[in-house]
Amino acid sequence: MPHTSSPALVTHPTKAKRGQFTARVLANRSLCREHFGLVLGLDDFPLTRPGQFIQISGRNGSIDYSVETEIDWAMDRPLNLGTAELQSPLALLRRPFSLAGRCDVESGVELEIIHRVVGAATDWMSRLSVGDGVDILGPLGNSFELPPADGVALMVGGGVGIPPMMYLAGHLEGRRGVAFAGALTRDLLPFTLDLDASGDSVVPIASVREFSRHGVPAVITTDDGSYGFRGFVTQALEQYLDQQLADAGARELAVIYTCGPEPMMKRVAEIAGDRHIACQIAVERAMACGMGTCQSCCIRVRKPDPSKVPLPGQDWCYRLACTDGPVFRGSDLLW
Repeated sequence: MPHTSSPALVTHPTKAKRGQFTARVLANRSLCREHFGLVLGLDDFPLTRPGQFIQISGRNGSIDYSVETEIDWAMDRPLNLGTAELQSPLALLRRPFSLAGRCDVESGVELEIIHRVVGAATDWMSRLSVGDGVDILGPLGNSFELPPADGVALMVGGGVGIPPMMYLAGHLEGRRGVAFAGALTRDLLPFTLDLDASGDSVVPIASVREFSRHGVPAVITTDDGSYGFRGFVTQALEQYLDQQLADAGARELAVIYTCGPEPMMKRVAEIAGDRHIACQIAVERAMACGMGTCQSCCIRVRKPDPSKVPLPGQDWCYRLACTDGPVFRGSDLLW
């Protein structure tokens, strides 16, 4: 697969500018014990590609939190906090979410987000009702590069890193694909299971509706063995590569894509490097702005030319996950 000279995969699918939009909730449903599927509708939205993300303001946009209120507190009475931001946890900053899907329909654009409830913003999102407004910013970041026309996409997702793999599965444009998805236990798998699977087999089957509708079979793993392969998704990937993709020629045409917990992504990069397989990683970082302004999502990468700026004389530098990424080549990341 051809490599660019930049440490990041600089794939910009459209020249349409990002923007701030008010989306409306079209659907919001529980997918499993802690994950929710949120569908947002907009009249229009710039073109997007798998790997890109949006920033969501995880609070009610109709409330003016900037209004100053004077609190009169008598020492012998409980304090009346009064204003909303003091009465309950409030998400002050936007949160980044990978796109799990997009559908362009006659009425506009539908964006699909899958998230896990972990804090104030995602708790607020889980309680949204149809018709509610959601303030979003996007599209942001670069995107995955597709494998060669006769190649195969091996998509490895863990937890909330699974959604961008779903989006990628629908954009393979006739290329072959295999999905690998892992979670701690069956009731944390954020998708629809159409078949039962057990044992240690790493033979991909059409078990996940969100992948199989695109012709992509899947290997599912759980740490406790409650569904599919018992063990880590990285262990299943290793076995698959060694058993079913052992030919060097086939590996040259394969590309591994991954997103999820950092230890998992680091291991995927090692597996790909050991077997000389191209690897693209959508990193996850806390982001305050998503546009390169706050400089909060820096990540270390290998420089193609140590003599060049930044940090001349060093073989590494910092890049931003939001604007230089979130997709980087696995061989460039310094964990």
